[in-house]
Amino acid sequence: MKLSAKWKLKLRALARQYCCTFAALFWLLSITYCGTETPMPPVTLAPGDTATLAPATRADAHAEATPAAVTTLIVPTPFITAPAAAQAAIIPILMYHHLNELPASATELDLTWTVAPENFELQLQWLAERGYHSITMAQVAAHLKEKKPLPRKPIVISFDDGWAEGYSVAFPLLRRYNFLGVYYVYTNPLGKSQFLSRPQLKEMAGAGMDIEAHTLTHPHLRTLAGDAAFKEIAESKTNLEKEIGKPVTSFAYPFGEHNGAITKLVKRAGFSSAVTIAPGYRQRADELYTLHRIRVSYRDTLSEFAARLPN
Repeated sequence: MKLSAKWKLKLRALARQYCCTFAALFWLLSITYCGTETPMPPVTLAPGDTATLAPATRADAHAEATPAAVTTLIVPTPFITAPAAAQAAIIPILMYHHLNELPASATELDLTWTVAPENFELQLQWLAERGYHSITMAQVAAHLKEKKPLPRKPIVISFDDGWAEGYSVAFPLLRRYNFLGVYYVYTNPLGKSQFLSRPQLKEMAGAGMDIEAHTLTHPHLRTLAGDAAFKEIAESKTNLEKEIGKPVTSFAYPFGEHNGAITKLVKRAGFSSAVTIAPGYRQRADELYTLHRIRVSYRDTLSEFAARLPN
């Protein structure tokens, strides 16, 4: 017997209904007898692949019948490639020093080089919500020099000098928001009042924080004789490597002061990069020893902080 088109549609609808009912009963029985629900295996997509997703709900017959209710999801690649020769990479390097609450009588110097812990956390939260990925200075150098890929929206969160609040304030907040910090430490004060202790430094290094060099005593390098300047630069690297048992590959110029002679000493000491206090977030392969940073200060509002970062 030949069925009409109308009856064919009705029979197909009934078949779908019974199939759904049978599947629901099977799922219910599996929970009843096994005690747990067996999840469906996840679908793994390669970067750039697409997946067709059914709508989350079918509130009406229109949604059931309309092909437009199906959504196509584009899965973006999570990495960025290195820039072409003579072009800049967008890599903000934030620069912090002290993380403390300041009194109303605080000097301009204190206000410039300090950030309130509450504001620091708000800044980390803002970065996390917008998908920034913290990276190490070795990753920066490898990206610019060897064209190694970086995560999308890379950022460096750096702290100068080795103050104690780098451990007591910054370290737990960085871990809370799944970030790593880059600590530029000058080594002679380690273990003294207001500075990081050696066990704290080792603990942070073991937890994935990036420990880098900032001389032995934080001098004005341009005023020193060549041998004395090289000692400050090179021995800070070797001392830190002994402390943490890891390579130290990046250098921060004390007071941001450098010239051609000092940069040559930094290269000779075996560093692959160096940072200044010159503002900006565009980093170039031919400026690996004069990388730019973004200073964060006490009076900065969250809007002002955001405005210094790339859109």
